[in-house]
Amino acid sequence: MKDRSRPWRRRYGLKPLSEKLRAFALLRIAHINRRSLQARVIGITGSSGKSTTASILDHLLKGAGKVHSQIQFNTLLKLPGTINSTPPDTRFLVAEVGVTTIGSMAPMARLLRPDIAVVTKVGLEHYSAFRNRETVSAEKGKLVEVLPENGLAVLNADDPHVMSMRERTRARIVTFGWAEDADYRVMQSHVAYPDPLRVTIRCAQGTYEILTPYPSKDFWLAVTASFATAMELGLDPEMLLERFATLAPLWDRCGILKTGNGPTFIMDTVKAPNESIPAAIATLGAINAPYKRSIIGHIADYAGNPKKPYRIAYELSREVADQVIFVGDNIHRAPATEDERANGTYKGFTTTKEVADYIKETARADELILLKGARNSHLERIGLAWTHEVRCWEQYCGLSMNCLQCGKVEVPFEEHAKMRRKDRRKAWFSRRRRQPQDAAEEQKP
Repeated sequence: MKDRSRPWRRRYGLKPLSEKLRAFALLRIAHINRRSLQARVIGITGSSGKSTTASILDHLLKGAGKVHSQIQFNTLLKLPGTINSTPPDTRFLVAEVGVTTIGSMAPMARLLRPDIAVVTKVGLEHYSAFRNRETVSAEKGKLVEVLPENGLAVLNADDPHVMSMRERTRARIVTFGWAEDADYRVMQSHVAYPDPLRVTIRCAQGTYEILTPYPSKDFWLAVTASFATAMELGLDPEMLLERFATLAPLWDRCGILKTGNGPTFIMDTVKAPNESIPAAIATLGAINAPYKRSIIGHIADYAGNPKKPYRIAYELSREVADQVIFVGDNIHRAPATEDERANGTYKGFTTTKEVADYIKETARADELILLKGARNSHLERIGLAWTHEVRCWEQYCGLSMNCLQCGKVEVPFEEHAKMRRKDRRKAWFSRRRRQPQDAAEEQKP
């Protein structure tokens, strides 16, 4: 077998580290580095809205100092690298932390040890792992449990499962939401796209109207949670309003993709738990357009008959869209009638490539298309085909990142492995070239 260990390991006769041992070593180093961090550490969790909250907070806090963030990648595999790569002059560390199974939050909470914990909501987006909201609350509440006495918990006042977490900490509690007793009370959330989402918030410091670029009023939650956290950190509210005005949303979390002479897409392609489907379709319904289509991929985390979530998704889509398209292995679950299939009101395709080709053939410049599906089928390529030369059409590539993060959407899938090997070699040689330079710098008086 070819020895792929690093040169210094071969020189001293050391065996290559196993993946498990390497991960353990990075975790131990991260625990050490966390103790030396001077930054204010903010942990954000919740069944939904945590990525958007983290991205907003990252943008707001950059108006007051250096920010290091972990957004969308929210597991224990990612967190040690985030902590280890935090520059020493960082003022704020913002980390999104999620859970996939019972017991997954505790090690992340012990490692992160946040000064501030933000909890957006408790839902059943991981129904297969948790089964009920009480279990989800118990798991996510472990982030609140590790707060120090001088820490801060920012909790959703409208969610009783979130509010139950206040009994699990002696840290100060700040609440947000529509509830009358919320510290940051939402008075209004209004949107008429393309006009901006307006969220009016009343708090002890005054009443503020926040303008954001989001297409749905449901984004009030992330907007309010991030505003409340930034205010509690002592940031100037006028500066925060200016930062909101320059905010760029996460493009694959209900972001709007305009394609010039082609359709306009609502890109919601990160995940598709059953609980999130109605809100995504409601966003499509709330935006005025002469012609609308709803494209639904794989739906995850539901209870009971597997036909039910697809039936509900189809019926909700039919109320707001002129055409409904299902893609993937579950197209047979669509409850479309023979007439709807015959006249094209419903279409079913096995692969994302087939849908993209069909949209190219039938597109209208005045139409609005919702892309809603789990990351595994990468429905974002249907929209990216209008702005990029998409050449990777592997149906299930196995990567959890979106196609722009992968960076190989314009390269055939068969060539990706070769490119990754080339990138690793280039990075290795780059490190080798830097080593003599770094040594020379250290020897300078």
